[in-house]
Amino acid sequence: MSDAIAWLLLLLVAYVGIVIAVAGLVYWWTQQRRIRTERVEAELDRTQAQLRATILTLASELGADAHEARKALIRESFLASGRTPER
Repeated sequence: MSDAIAWLLLLLVAYVGIVIAVAGLVYWWTQQRRIRTERVEAELDRTQAQLRATILTLASELGADAHEARKALIRESFLASGRTPER
């Protein structure tokens, strides 16, 4: 009878040890996944900021190009008509 109780206690201790080990592995895996997710999100944030800056720069350059094109069209229009702009 005492051997049976000893075996049951040994099995119980082994079971508790396995449960603790599995819980530790799950916790570690969850932390690693969270760290990896945060790293990817930080990289996405950096990329988004770079793209936003690029878009704003290109929009500004495009606006300047459009302004120059309008000025050139107006100048050509006056040259073609033979008139001079009034100031």
